[in-house]
Amino acid sequence: MHTITPAEASSLDADRLVELVAVVERTQRGEDVEGFLALFDPEAVWVTGGGRRLIGLDTIAEFTRSVLPGAMADMSVRYEVEHIRFITPNVALTGVRQEYLTTKGEPLTPRQLGLPSYVWRRGAGGDWSMVAGQNTGVPQEASFGPEDVAALHAIVRDVQDGFNANDAELMTAHFASDALVVNALGKVLRGREEIVEASRAGLAAGFLHEATAYYRLGDIVPLTDDVVTATKDAWPTEEAFRAGGPPEMRALYVFVRREGRWLIARRSNTLVPAAN
Repeated sequence: MHTITPAEASSLDADRLVELVAVVERTQRGEDVEGFLALFDPEAVWVTGGGRRLIGLDTIAEFTRSVLPGAMADMSVRYEVEHIRFITPNVALTGVRQEYLTTKGEPLTPRQLGLPSYVWRRGAGGDWSMVAGQNTGVPQEASFGPEDVAALHAIVRDVQDGFNANDAELMTAHFASDALVVNALGKVLRGREEIVEASRAGLAAGFLHEATAYYRLGDIVPLTDDVVTATKDAWPTEEAFRAGGPPEMRALYVFVRREGRWLIARRSNTLVPAAN
């Protein structure tokens, strides 16, 4: 529900402006370049969401024809008028809330919001045209929270449980396809397939087949909402883990969030020298 000021402003004009914003939505969804451009005054000024100022309909048209076709192939968009301000009886501002959606009409992850403002002027024929438009994106709120910390702990727990059960699939289940690992001997493993193959070979026989490890994740630092670094201390027995003495090994992790799921992108293991 939108608000209108002044209160005595024409409801018919307000309804028409809401209709025109709906045309903005419809033409963007349908990649209708000419329908979108028909909304503008010849001397309009348009500021894009990327901060580019376009002056005059010819410049706006050139830009629109270069970016709108194909732009909505994998998404949709919704516009909602929040406020209409009649600056004069023939000049009005519409404050709009915008959200980009999936093709099924669901919010994207993370959400992509905007707060466009459009200035309209009534022409000689009585209808309105846009004389100025400003697209302003809404900064994303920090989305890394306690549930993400829990997810990272769960990943490391699977690595631990997989190692202790000689289950290479569980141990490597959370590695990204392009992950990179530097093991404690300095060998570099590139890509999940190579990491899985090395894990199977290492757990099948020899020292690692009989070994156990108990991990504690710490120093969790989000670099962005979707990239996190952390350290992992490792002890060879549960007793040593509970005792809290110096770990046998330390690892540096880089986690990334892709399509809503946290994955291990990088890991480097370092043996801790035994105390004299």
